[in-house]
Amino acid sequence: MPVPLLFDLDGTLVDSAITIALALGEVSASRGGGAVDVTRVRKLVSQGAAVLVREGLGPVAGDPAEDLAAFRAILADIPVDPSAIYPGVVDSLTALAAHPCAIVTNKPERLARLLLDELNLTRFFDVVVGGDTLTVCKPDPAPLLHALTEIGTDRAGALMIGDSMVDAAAAQAAGMPFLLFEGGYGPVDKDSLGVHMCFRDFAGLPPLVAQCGLAARVEPEA
Repeated sequence: MPVPLLFDLDGTLVDSAITIALALGEVSASRGGGAVDVTRVRKLVSQGAAVLVREGLGPVAGDPAEDLAAFRAILADIPVDPSAIYPGVVDSLTALAAHPCAIVTNKPERLARLLLDELNLTRFFDVVVGGDTLTVCKPDPAPLLHALTEIGTDRAGALMIGDSMVDAAAAQAAGMPFLLFEGGYGPVDKDSLGVHMCFRDFAGLPPLVAQCGLAARVEPEA
C-alpha cells in the first residue's frame, strides 16, 4: 500500500498570507488602523490564529475572541487568487494520487475546506483535519494520528509534510518522518526537530516520497 501522506496547508501548499493580510487589514481599517504587512503575516501564521490576529492588529487589537471572530468572518468572504497555490503543487499531488492523503492544519476546518474548494484542491485529499476538529491542534500529535485513523491506516510509513516548527514538532511527537518544504513560512530548526528530508521545489516531492516508501519497506538485518 502506498504510504499515507499528511500535508500542512498554509505555507506548504498555499501562500495564503496575502489573503490573511487583507482580512486583518479590513479589521484594522474598521478601527482606524493601517494596512497589515504580508511579510509580517508570513512570520506569524505558524504561531496560531490567536497570536496572528493579536500581533497583526497591533495597537488596534481588542478583545481576543471578538477580534478572531471578525477576522475569520472577513477571511471567509475574500476570494482566493489561484496563484496562491505554490508552483508545482498540483502536478506533484497528481503524481502522488495513489497515496492516501490528508490535510492537517491549524486553520479552522470550515475555512480549510473552503480554501481547498476555492482552489480546486479538495479532490486530492481523503481527509481534512482542522485546528478545531479536535480539542487540541498541532504541535500536539493527536490531529496527525486522527487523520490516519480517518484514512483507515496507522502511522507505519506515514509522512508529514510541512513548512514550520509546529509541523516538525507534531511529526516528531507522532513518531513519523517529517519532510520540510523550505519555500514556505518557516524557519525550522532542522537539527533539534528531526527533519528527515528537505525540498524547495514541489517537483522533487514525489521522488522523496518514493525514496521514503522504499526505505520503510526494507527489512531490518537479523
